Amino acid sequence: MTILNTIFFPVAILSALWVIKAIRLRSKLPPGPPGLPILGNVLQLPRSQPWLTFDNWTKQYGPIFYLNIAGQDTIVLGAHKAATDLLDRRANAYSDRPELVVPNLLTGGMHWLLGQADELWRRQRRWAHEALSPQAAKDYFPYQETESVILIDQLLTDPENFLEHFQRVSTSLNLSIIYGWSPVLDSTHPTILRVDEFNRQIVVAATPGNFWVEFKYFNWMKYLPAWMCRWRQDAERRYRRDSVMLEELSADVQKRMEAGDDTSCVAEQLLKNSESGFEAIWNAASVYSAGSETTAAQLAWFTQAMILYPEAQRRAHKELDDVVGSFRLLSFDDYEHLSYIRAIVKEIVRWRPVAPLGAPHRLNQDDNYGGYFLPKGTICFPNIWSMHHDTELYGDDAEHFNPSRFLNADGGVNSSFEDTKDEGHFSFGFGKRICVGRHVANNSLFIHIAYMLWAFTITAELDADRKPKLPDPLRSIEGLIIRPQPFGCQFTPRNADVAELISQAKFERVGVGK
Repeated sequence: MTILNTIFFPVAILSALWVIKAIRLRSKLPPGPPGLPILGNVLQLPRSQPWLTFDNWTKQYGPIFYLNIAGQDTIVLGAHKAATDLLDRRANAYSDRPELVVPNLLTGGMHWLLGQADELWRRQRRWAHEALSPQAAKDYFPYQETESVILIDQLLTDPENFLEHFQRVSTSLNLSIIYGWSPVLDSTHPTILRVDEFNRQIVVAATPGNFWVEFKYFNWMKYLPAWMCRWRQDAERRYRRDSVMLEELSADVQKRMEAGDDTSCVAEQLLKNSESGFEAIWNAASVYSAGSETTAAQLAWFTQAMILYPEAQRRAHKELDDVVGSFRLLSFDDYEHLSYIRAIVKEIVRWRPVAPLGAPHRLNQDDNYGGYFLPKGTICFPNIWSMHHDTELYGDDAEHFNPSRFLNADGGVNSSFEDTKDEGHFSFGFGKRICVGRHVANNSLFIHIAYMLWAFTITAELDADRKPKLPDPLRSIEGLIIRPQPFGCQFTPRNADVAELISQAKFERVGVGK
């Protein structure tokens, strides 16, 4: 008995001290809205535009606030300092992703943008970074210029369906850059529909709240056999089907490489450098997923901005007239001389980020910040919307579209906003999860926007009384990627030579027209 007492009492005391310490640490969680037992704050989460509610909670509770999502510790970072202090400066602890059961079933766990920070993720990201580096991004200039020509041609001949044209140019450009395809002129091309459906399923699956199995208290459902789970059956069937499609896309690149053709695409680099052909196939697919929706959505927001802020459009027109003129097409050779267009690119990504809640990070160890305890496993959402509308960083007009905020006194581009890595905004993410394709994305937006402004005056659709029908920039179609609600507009050619120059360029680049 003496021996048992000698062992029991120290263990009991240590256990009690550990429990007391744990309770004290939990009491130091960041503040946040009070929730219900067990469910926590689940019922308080808005079904629409959560970034706006989170922005209000940031104003109420501070730059970092806590939510209990059905047992899942969650923090929302509403200020750039808190986000960069944790996600950038402590990247080793904050670079993980939450376990996403359904998306991982859809992709066989091979989609590294959604995957956890393991060796596969590190390997895949390293190869993707090399294929999409600033220098490598220049190899894709011809693709981007060609797609801009086709976009203007479609807007000239069928302006009413401009949103479809934005999706086509985004998808076709991704197929060109990643798989070396020739431009796809038809938005209903079977491969475009199949690849877009593949991507859309991942987006739907990764949207918080769409599947109960993703909640901590219901995570046990992942162990149920397939015959009991329709969601598992559907995901596994789609994975088998989509794997065949992705293998065919990469196999086509491999054949061209073996034939000695100049493919100049991301998949070529991945197939050459990756240790596994299977990994290269899914690496290319992951890169495709990251870029296929964002460019189309950002172009739609840009079009709204031109309608709502005509003075910015007039200034862009003047710069293009001074640098390019109306008798030739522009190119990336004009990049350094088009400061205001480059500022527009930065401002549209700041003003309306297509992922206003960023992508979730997962804390892989206990941490302390600002006097608060952050337990291991906490999910961290950076509220990009709040950061981009911070008047201390962007000025009193942060709510408005103003490209001039990115220009210095000499008219050059100023990207030196604190902790933005020369981007001027936070839309490309943080730390080791920063978007590897951001250089290609910036180039695509620059050339598409420059071409559209060179070719057109963009104005609002008119109602029956000939009055402008202005779109509401706060109304959106939601998902992981946020698009504006459908709206009407008019694309008026700026001079009589636009159609002829575009027709000639289209014929020279894709052999169609004239």
